[in-house]
Amino acid sequence: MPRSLKCPTCNAPLEISDAHQQIDVCEFCGNRILLSPNEYQEEPSFPISGGLLDQARNLKRIKELALSGNKIEAIKLFHETFGVGLKGAKDAVENLSEGRPLIFSHTTTPFTQTTFSATTPHTFTSRGTERNVASFVVRKIIISLLSTLVFAAVIVGIVFWSASGTINKTISKFTDLGSKIKKTGTDPQGLASEVFRFGGEGVGAGKFKDNRTLTIDENGNVYSIDYTGNAIQRFDQNGKFLAQWTVDITMPILKIAADRQGRVYLLCSSALMIFDSATGKPVRTVPRTDYSDLAVSSDGSLYALTRNSEVVKLDTNGKAVSKTGNLIKQINFEVKDLEKLAVDGSGNLYAADGSGRLLKFSPNGKFQFRFDSAGGQDGPAGFVADIAVDNSGKGRVYRANAFKVFIYDMEGAFVGSFQAPQTFGITVDNNGAVWTASRPFIVKYEINDPAS
Repeated sequence: MPRSLKCPTCNAPLEISDAHQQIDVCEFCGNRILLSPNEYQEEPSFPISGGLLDQARNLKRIKELALSGNKIEAIKLFHETFGVGLKGAKDAVENLSEGRPLIFSHTTTPFTQTTFSATTPHTFTSRGTERNVASFVVRKIIISLLSTLVFAAVIVGIVFWSASGTINKTISKFTDLGSKIKKTGTDPQGLASEVFRFGGEGVGAGKFKDNRTLTIDENGNVYSIDYTGNAIQRFDQNGKFLAQWTVDITMPILKIAADRQGRVYLLCSSALMIFDSATGKPVRTVPRTDYSDLAVSSDGSLYALTRNSEVVKLDTNGKAVSKTGNLIKQINFEVKDLEKLAVDGSGNLYAADGSGRLLKFSPNGKFQFRFDSAGGQDGPAGFVADIAVDNSGKGRVYRANAFKVFIYDMEGAFVGSFQAPQTFGITVDNNGAVWTASRPFIVKYEINDPAS
């Protein structure tokens, strides 16, 4: 039976139907949550009438109505659920219908009040007795209401303590696993040797809390940013901190990319922001995008993957130059919506769907083949955090799933894998070295020839 957790970012429900599921993606804010198969938290069996759980369920229904075009019913339900004005409800529904997550600064939590009645005599011996009885009734009602408030607060507290405790313990386990990785060394299969890592937990220059994406520019400089951060940090090829600049953004960061024309692109769930890589000054912001990922080819061309599984080629100002059709409609086997994109030196497209399937397409979007399943090493539930193509001549394609990095040749054959806990972003430099955003670090690996 499906079980539920709460998203730690927006508190929306996460429906977990697979007992082996390792990663879930919040439908409302886009946050990715690490799960432990043995630590799912069931919703409480007792009712919490009109509470936060009802609001979360209604929010899911509101989103379904908005996406189906039934905005009037969605606005009405939002208004009734959260007690906001019609204008606020309309704005919220518009955001949901355009794929933008909601940011809640305050929501009210209604609860069911218990009604108490008091029977008083028809006659009173004095006005003082009447006042005493009235005072008693008022006091009883106040005490009853306070008791109901305390009870509701305790119940909601238990629910959130349990859910957050489960998530925190799960994340802590993976964090501990990441801290056990040696700072230098070779993986057991001999495929990858860690050269160095930098960053680490903290606030300020050179530190990260939750960096999930990175990119390298034409000069070898490395860029990264926290998932919910507002500062792009730049390092040299040896990991030395060079500079940082702040960005005016409140949405989670989906991808950072750098081209060969001195541009850095920052993709969030509702906009594409473009910066000058030398100065950090904003160049342009493209609002209301429907992109889920970015990729840069070896010649510096920029590509974007849409939420409709299309690939758009962009110029340096973020304007569309060309566009493919829906890539998965031509495929005769089950494929979920595409989430990640990479491009090789010939313009061939590589994309991964939500279950981790890795696919290759021609430059014009024609399906070529599906990559090997990595020998079953994905486990029962696949997941893709990022993909990258080596354009240095080594002929490798990489896929990260937050726990490992999988290596393939250009024909789709599985080569091997190495442990890389907490890896959500991956890129390859001009020399074929693999760089990962393994929160809260940036890690550089040299990839070895398995035949040597």
